[in-house]
Amino acid sequence: MPITPRDRVMTESSRETGLMKTPGFDPAEKIGGNKPVVEQSMGGTPPVPVIASVTPPEKTATRTAIAQEASMPSTSASQPNQKTNTIEVNSPPEAASAVESLKQFLAAPSLIERLKHTLGADHMQPLMERYYKHSADGPVTVDRIEFIRIDPNPELGAGRHCIFSLENKTWEFPVPVMLEEQKDGFKVDWLAFVEFKDRVLEKFLQTYQEGEPARFHVGIIRHHYFEDNVPNLDRKDAFRVSPAPPNIFQGYIFLDKESPLARELRARLPWETHVWAIVELEWKKLGTQEWVELSAMPQMHWYSLPVESKPIKSTQKISGLEEMPPGISKNGKSSSKSSSSNLPPPGISKSTPDLPTTVKRPQPVGR
Repeated sequence: MPITPRDRVMTESSRETGLMKTPGFDPAEKIGGNKPVVEQSMGGTPPVPVIASVTPPEKTATRTAIAQEASMPSTSASQPNQKTNTIEVNSPPEAASAVESLKQFLAAPSLIERLKHTLGADHMQPLMERYYKHSADGPVTVDRIEFIRIDPNPELGAGRHCIFSLENKTWEFPVPVMLEEQKDGFKVDWLAFVEFKDRVLEKFLQTYQEGEPARFHVGIIRHHYFEDNVPNLDRKDAFRVSPAPPNIFQGYIFLDKESPLARELRARLPWETHVWAIVELEWKKLGTQEWVELSAMPQMHWYSLPVESKPIKSTQKISGLEEMPPGISKNGKSSSKSSSSNLPPPGISKSTPDLPTTVKRPQPVGR
């Protein structure tokens, strides 16, 4: 599926030059809100941290790489006599319903209860069931909920989007979480939340792993790479990827310059352009050299539910490359989408609109 057209370049002072706005989930948006309000939390203990391998994703737009515990048995998240803690909530009144939904999601004692507050629960349930076989499915403890922004008219999804940052004293970095308003209230994007909380991208990039490509929510930008641990580097494009800020982890991935995906990205993702996207990554090995390749970019946004477009594969042919814009011809042949009257492109007018259809060559005086 061709990559969706790039979003407009951000102009807000809070964004770096070249950083592009992501529909529905923009982790770079400036944080705002009111003074903190201390509220009672739901209690419980945070899930057991993920420590081992990554499970390859299903082949749908809702799947990403989710780590599994390999050496520890499943444990219950709810512990007896666990002290309840307080949550600092810094959020404006218009986000109150989203805060309440988020608290219910975090307080859910089981998978069944958490599904009630999960965005696209029907799509997410199989992946959640697999995840919670190896991770505690009880309450998730947070110490602070910080409002980031609310989008009343998002480009993707069915309702308003509200984004928060969650803090826990045991986490090195705050974790962003997005909620979308549905008919029965706000629902949490569980997929992105768990991926960022468990720092799955870091675990995947740090150790070679066998298996099919795995999907991740990343920030991605073209970058130079000068190490000698990747074969045929002169024939590869290099990209730097990172998880949601403020996590400062960075890693490198590569792509064959002659692949259709590479040619597409040269137009969609030129130098100095940073986007938030979902990517498919796959480990490669040649002798003692190991590296990660970009095998597909399903979408240039972080909305976790399925979209109608299809991802571009590194081996997929790109259609429409020979089509010319309306009003432009190539070697005397117009695009099938061009106007038969060869009118200028939309928004362009002739400099002399009253010019006759046939213009005669001017003749010298006296002839």
